[in-house]
Amino acid sequence: MTGKARHVPLRRCVGCGRQRPQAEMVRLAATPGQGIAVDRERRRGGRGAYLCPDSKCVKRALARGSIPRALRVPGDGAAWAGQIPGSGT
Repeated sequence: MTGKARHVPLRRCVGCGRQRPQAEMVRLAATPGQGIAVDRERRRGGRGAYLCPDSKCVKRALARGSIPRALRVPGDGAAWAGQIPGSGT
């Protein structure tokens, strides 16, 4: 008997709009009173947004202002951009 295929959660990148498996994405979390932080374990509470671990996606998301919009917080998000693996920023 063959097992069922496991469900793979998909998330959409706020930079490029591409859907990818959640495990391949970098999660950003906005928590009240703590601001925006990179959530490497994808367990932090609060509103989350996902980015591809690619410098082009990070730059595009920063230029478009899509991260603060997705997280519903004020600001431009430049303070945490260097924490994203593969960002090159």
